[in-house]
Amino acid sequence: MKNIKFGNLFLEKKFLNEDLINIDKRLLKNFYLNNGYYNVQINSSFAKLLNKNEFELIYNIEPKEKIYFNELNIVYPDDFNKSNFQSLSKTLNKLKGKPYSINAVENILEEIDIITTREEFKTVTAELEEEILQNKLNINFTIGEGDKFIVERINIFGNNITNENVIRNQLEIDEGDPFNEILAKKSQNNLKSLNFFKDVKSKVIDGSDANSKIINIEVTEKPTGEISAGAGVGTAGGTIAASVKENNYLGKGLAVEASATITTDAVKGIFSVTNPNYKNSDKMVFISVQSSEIDRLTDNGYKTNKTGFSYGTNFELLKDLNFGISNSNYYEKIETNDTASARRKTQKGNYWDTFVKLDFNYDKRNQKYKTSDGFYSNYSLDIPLISDNNTLTNSYDYKIYKELYENNISSFSLFLKTASSLTNDDIKLSERLTIPSRKLRGFERGKVGPKDGTDFVGGNYVAALNLSTSLPQLFPNLQNLDTSIFFDAANVWGVDYDNSINDSNELRTSIGIAVDWFTIIGPLSFSLTEVLTKSDTDVTESFRFNLGTTF
Repeated sequence: MKNIKFGNLFLEKKFLNEDLINIDKRLLKNFYLNNGYYNVQINSSFAKLLNKNEFELIYNIEPKEKIYFNELNIVYPDDFNKSNFQSLSKTLNKLKGKPYSINAVENILEEIDIITTREEFKTVTAELEEEILQNKLNINFTIGEGDKFIVERINIFGNNITNENVIRNQLEIDEGDPFNEILAKKSQNNLKSLNFFKDVKSKVIDGSDANSKIINIEVTEKPTGEISAGAGVGTAGGTIAASVKENNYLGKGLAVEASATITTDAVKGIFSVTNPNYKNSDKMVFISVQSSEIDRLTDNGYKTNKTGFSYGTNFELLKDLNFGISNSNYYEKIETNDTASARRKTQKGNYWDTFVKLDFNYDKRNQKYKTSDGFYSNYSLDIPLISDNNTLTNSYDYKIYKELYENNISSFSLFLKTASSLTNDDIKLSERLTIPSRKLRGFERGKVGPKDGTDFVGGNYVAALNLSTSLPQLFPNLQNLDTSIFFDAANVWGVDYDNSINDSNELRTSIGIAVDWFTIIGPLSFSLTEVLTKSDTDVTESFRFNLGTTF
């Protein structure tokens, strides 16, 4: 038995209801089902009121024995062409011996759906036959041809706010199509994934004749707006943030968001509109306007103001591979004072830049929350169209996850980024690269790498490698606390305007322990780090913490 605190929730008391608890139960159960606990039971839950506006949800969970995939087979009709399922058979073989995952089963059913509707029958059914022997799970995926019916009509009820075309855009089956049970269920799941509805029910009834069916879809709408504010403090300084978001603007399925962030030396605001399914094309399109200011006149003698807009699209190019293309246009003003370096003073002025960005994202993670298996790979390319310096930026981010033992999550990541001029000019100082602080702990943010006088000027190239593994629960009574040990290695090098200050041979490495803890006043993260190798000019920090909350 496990008593798990699902975090302290900062909500008004009126939101403390059975619906909220049931939603959290489903999320919690899915988490266990994706980590091998096939027979998990959530026996009880209760809310503990802490004060007038705050309460705590506590769940009593019985995970039971961990179950592993064993024999996974596809049972075909006699007239199916098995060669169409060769790739899926390889996937089933790879799962053997791995912990049970409900996501893996759903992905297999989705792949069966794609293959059968594309290559074989228009009316198919897929059923699971599961058998547990000790802690091994055998599954037969049985494919069959269902009775042939035509969809006479699809009726939609309960959408008082959401436009009907937004709902119909999510349907995998249409009026006049052969009825397909798999596609009908997938349509229902698509509507649930919109997160516009509290509940989605689908019922199939007989049509006007023996060869037709009518699908009745009933939705229960819920509020889709969000207002949030946050504040944080840490060794890198303080942060204040606020945002307003509507996920179903005017019932058209549009996501509209306005947000602002203020730190010790920067202010940033952004307004964006996103259409997740533009004209029923399965393509996401967006447009955003943003403005930012970085004021480092006191410390580094410069200040930048950047304002502009961007627009683009993102869609699934192949299975699990998303492609994005966007255009950004920015006006930037750089100011300096007498304390600025000579190089910064030469780049004082106004700039207009237009870029085209290409994104390739390949995501094979078993789940986005607390990933325990799989990997993601992301490559981005910024190509200059109109620019004084013609800076081309490449970045690649790769991370792989593995469960080395029960309740462990280990990861390896690689990050590479370059910025250089296509016309052999010196790139702007605001376009120069620094090591992301999350990629190199033990060093102060922005105070690593090439140094021109007293200025850390960044580089043209960045590389980082990170290893991390979670530790067993050291404090069993603190369910909201996660601990891990890590190894970070990174380097930033290349000074295009002065080769004499290049420090490409200086590798920075560190090792340490990190803690993430959801406290009463918000999420707290801190790390204790021992620096192994560094440059003499780098500024180190052995302790880092960040504490933030929302209200």
